[in-house]
Amino acid sequence: MNKKIIISIIGIIIVLVVVFLSQRAYSRGTGKTLISDATNQAKAYLAQGTNWAVSTIYPKISGEVQKRGDMIKDEVNQEKQKVTESILEKTKNYVSGISESILHPGTPQNCNCPAIQPSTEPAK
Repeated sequence: MNKKIIISIIGIIIVLVVVFLSQRAYSRGTGKTLISDATNQAKAYLAQGTNWAVSTIYPKISGEVQKRGDMIKDEVNQEKQKVTESILEKTKNYVSGISESILHPGTPQNCNCPAIQPSTEPAK
């Protein structure tokens, strides 16, 4: 327990010394160079990480994306073909139904509706 208290007190003293020295005029230059050096080091690490990602991860991902993109294009083309065939079939049936009704009026060959029976009720 005493060891934790001593470590905490030493940590507080270190923080206070850093805060005090950061307010001093002669240590401002040191702080600026320290921040500048840290920024440059961070930029170097970021560049290395970017180069690693581009050289290692990007080729794996791009190949997989290309393969899956081709699969999706094939599926879309198949569905387009099915829709086109369905539309053409329905249009053909519609036109043939119209031509049949013109050539053979009064007989419902291609109609899904019940045959129309003449009314036997007297007109009012």
